[in-house]
Amino acid sequence: MISRFIARTLEVPVVYRILQAPFQERKIAPCLAQLALTPQTRLLDVGCGPGTNAHHFVNTRYTGIDVNPDYIQSAQRRHAGRFVTGDVTDPDVLPREQFDVILLNSLMHHLPDDAVAHLLSRLVQRLAPQGRIHILDLILPPGPSAARVLARMDRGRFARPLDAWHALFAQSMHIEQLVTFPLGVPGVPLWQRVYCVAGTA
Repeated sequence: MISRFIARTLEVPVVYRILQAPFQERKIAPCLAQLALTPQTRLLDVGCGPGTNAHHFVNTRYTGIDVNPDYIQSAQRRHAGRFVTGDVTDPDVLPREQFDVILLNSLMHHLPDDAVAHLLSRLVQRLAPQGRIHILDLILPPGPSAARVLARMDRGRFARPLDAWHALFAQSMHIEQLVTFPLGVPGVPLWQRVYCVAGTA
């Protein structure tokens, strides 16, 4: 009951932004360090929320997509770019053009294995030549720890061990980089995260 209440509360854009604020820059930092963006970069932010990362991409050809219409309305009010409401597990929802960068930040621990596999296989088809998919997501640590407890408490029900993430990514993409990093408050890691860069298989 408590977890359902938290999930419903986080669907409110302003609540989501407030709770994400202490961590959102560190969550995406490994990806930003890799990207070389230009005004011509075509970037698709899959599961963009209320435009959480959109301010980093104001000088690109940015498209954000999310299933929550309230998130999208909030993003459209606050950020430049194109925003689309839709369930990305629906094959007809993804834009038909190609992208140089496809970002999935904290999305796939909300999706079961089959949905992740199908989504990644479709996203690979949307990559432009030399394009890359950048994935950041939540790891389920193997042993008892605060990070494991917090991963289990997340509203996304599909946090996975690192080897399970690797297996899912490798099904449809060529993995170029796969690293882990902690996320938390200074001196106290609260979550373990994975960052993957991949291209066409």
